[in-house]
Amino acid sequence: MASEARYPILADTSSLIAVANTTQWELLKDAIHLTTTNVCKHELQNHVSSNKYPPEGSREHHLKRGSQRVLEHLDEDSSPWSCVTVVPRLHGPDAGEQSLKQELSEHASSCQIVTVLDSAARRSIRRLIDDNAYDIDVVGPPYLLYILLDNDLIEKPEFCEATVEMIQAEGWTGYEVVKNAWTSIPVDCSEILDGEYDDALPPS
Repeated sequence: MASEARYPILADTSSLIAVANTTQWELLKDAIHLTTTNVCKHELQNHVSSNKYPPEGSREHHLKRGSQRVLEHLDEDSSPWSCVTVVPRLHGPDAGEQSLKQELSEHASSCQIVTVLDSAARRSIRRLIDDNAYDIDVVGPPYLLYILLDNDLIEKPEFCEATVEMIQAEGWTGYEVVKNAWTSIPVDCSEILDGEYDDALPPS
């Protein structure tokens, strides 16, 4: 069962699903100490229950599989991930992202990194951080894979392949979206991946 411990990394629903669907999931889930909120956990539960048999390869299947993996991990007694309760519990399409802001407003000192998939939500959280002079980085979910590389838990080719896999699986195809996915990651994967992956590498 997820504890209420607060770890240095705070993640939203979409970030958790994105990493849960990569080939590095089994390593990442035990190597990183991470916290999410009860609101994000509720969103994960909704993805699991909203469609019982989504077709293989569909977006619904992607959301359900990733959510199931995260929920199972959160429920393990030995999990290094935690779920904290924010009150009042928020509702609506961006409730998970808003719950991170709520958590930061009350417990910013526990946090060093916030990972959020949506770029507009990242900008909003950065404003909160700047307004309060917090020392917290706001990054996209590929940064969680970079932590594995930065701690010598995976090699550069594995990191590059997993990051591109995430970008493609999430359907990030626009110039700004791909660019934002690589923000804060000081690694040049173009040296390793060939032209087949140009659409998923940061614009040169």
